[in-house]
Amino acid sequence: MLNLFKRHWMLAALILAAVLMVLFAAVIPRKPSAGIDHARYPAIEKFGGIAERHDTVDVPDPNKHYKVIFDVVGGSDDPRAINPGLMRVARAVNVFAEAGVPLEHLDFVAIIHGDATRSVVTSSLYDKWFGVDNPNEPLVHALTKAGVRVEVCGQVLSHWKIANPDVNQEIGITPSALSTLAIYGNKGYAYERL
Repeated sequence: MLNLFKRHWMLAALILAAVLMVLFAAVIPRKPSAGIDHARYPAIEKFGGIAERHDTVDVPDPNKHYKVIFDVVGGSDDPRAINPGLMRVARAVNVFAEAGVPLEHLDFVAIIHGDATRSVVTSSLYDKWFGVDNPNEPLVHALTKAGVRVEVCGQVLSHWKIANPDVNQEIGITPSALSTLAIYGNKGYAYERL
């Protein structure tokens, strides 16, 4: 009789534990899913999607001109993934365009260095390194088409032994990210580190 009681007690405890786990799972907040449902792309199609918002402050003025230098230093751990910093530059263009700011009023520059450097190489070199085409090429093309100047630090190219012909032709090569940041800072550009 005691063994029968122990056996049923353990089964009841297991059932109770399962019920408690289900209840806790239902009340614990979940991290929101990545991405935006019904993303909008007012200036750069497919990249930097934004959510439509009507409850915001500090909305860009369509009559003003905006000068920003984006310091793109981070990369993705996955070589098949688009550089998240470059994606944020596209999102910035889309946010301003959504507010009615003409692309001609955006003077945006993205200077790439550090771990983001692999984003600038041609697909042929990228394929040699990672076995896939460079996923950033279409995004760089879309950014330059929208008027964003995309540049890379010449010092990091030398450090990584990347020859100029191995750099995407839509990307300008500067002497150094340090000098580029100083030059644009002296011209009054806002600074955004990505």
